[in-house]
Amino acid sequence: MRNQFLKLFVLLAGFAPVIASASHQDPLIQPSATHESWPADPASRKVYYCFNPAWRPYDYQEQEQHRGIFADYLLLIERYLGVTFHPYFTRSWSESLTALQLGHCDFIPAISRTPEREKYLSFTSPYYMIHNVLVAKPDKPMLASLDELAGEAIAGPKHTAVMTRLQETHPDIQQVYAATPLQAMQLLNTDKVYAFVAPLDSLIEELQEEVFRKKIIAKLDFSLPVAVGVRLDRPELLTLMNLAVQSITPEEHREISRKWTQFTLIESHDFTDIYRWSAVALMVILVLGFWIARLRGELKKRNQTEARLRHMANHDALTNLPTLRYAQEKIDSAILRCQRNNTNMALMFVDLDGFKDVNDTFGHDAGDKLLKAVSIRLVNSLRETDTVARIGGDEFILILENIATTDTATMLADKILAMFSRPFMLAGNPLHLSVSIGVSMYPSHGSTREALLKHADQAMYCAKKNGKNQCQLALAQQQVSADKI
Repeated sequence: MRNQFLKLFVLLAGFAPVIASASHQDPLIQPSATHESWPADPASRKVYYCFNPAWRPYDYQEQEQHRGIFADYLLLIERYLGVTFHPYFTRSWSESLTALQLGHCDFIPAISRTPEREKYLSFTSPYYMIHNVLVAKPDKPMLASLDELAGEAIAGPKHTAVMTRLQETHPDIQQVYAATPLQAMQLLNTDKVYAFVAPLDSLIEELQEEVFRKKIIAKLDFSLPVAVGVRLDRPELLTLMNLAVQSITPEEHREISRKWTQFTLIESHDFTDIYRWSAVALMVILVLGFWIARLRGELKKRNQTEARLRHMANHDALTNLPTLRYAQEKIDSAILRCQRNNTNMALMFVDLDGFKDVNDTFGHDAGDKLLKAVSIRLVNSLRETDTVARIGGDEFILILENIATTDTATMLADKILAMFSRPFMLAGNPLHLSVSIGVSMYPSHGSTREALLKHADQAMYCAKKNGKNQCQLALAQQQVSADKI
């Protein structure tokens, strides 16, 4: 019903469906006298249109045919109006606009409104939107605003709405004209322009894989609505075109979009760049690997040095036994474990009897050898969980955890005394050396490190006072306190 109404409207306006092929004479020399007025006989009237012959995929000429997105829209319009329009071929967009002004064609199926074009064209409602982008070399930064291009040159097609709009809004940007995206790409590759303007669909269609070697640095902050432009002296044609444009359904829009916006890119598979960048990446990886290995080695050496320094700070240089400071930390840790596990521990003060006479008789070197031998004998007399520390010239501390009773502690002390009954060999001669031992128990003789050390020290001096070569158990905490009073 809609098509029948449109056909009736065409007849009333002086149109009749005519199927004829386009004239293919040289551009701008086709006769225009027949377009001066609408003839009375509808059958003798042909309607010509101009288009952009080099604007893929929107409009282009191929094998003497009009092709592209807007050619498909024009087919829909012809179908709705029941007429056939005839293309007027030109060599460029500028020639198409000139032919339109000279009257060689009656309308143009795809054009954006500008003040200059309103002087000779009327426009239908827009039926398509074009989004333009700026394309530059990969090393160029993304743009936050087109104002950043002030003083730079950009390329784009002459006499187009997008370039006119850019000239109005950004006059500081220089414009260099290129008829096609391919020409604009050549200007970009030779550094004659900073970037070029092109619709996104046109980039893919004309430049193909070349576009993937470039960078889109900005999307223009305005889009261009596309409409049918009809000569001002053809108002009846404008009315028909508006009816046809408004009759295009959403599904027909989607069908044209699916047809022209999907593409297949066939690459030439030039792996030169891939090989080059792979080699660079490999070198980077090797260098990084070398530095990582070196850093790991340095970190390992540093950790070993730190561990060695910690060991030196916490251990006696002569006997390699823990020092007093380290022993104090171990006593504090042992007390915490006893509190947590509700167990007992023993602390022993061991002092060598007559060690000064050994130094005086045999010398300090012999004394140092004897101290090493004593250290080994003390360590061998205890469990692996126990600790032996050297706190002075001939004084040692023994930390024994999980000692159930004082009887167990004294039995261990007697074992140590028995081991020292065997002589030491010094300069090939046997040397008898005894020890005096003071024992304090946690918690019987104190619940702090200071109390346990004090009571064990006092018990050791009692052992020496009572004749040496013996073990003395500290008095109970309550009794010690009473004695002080």
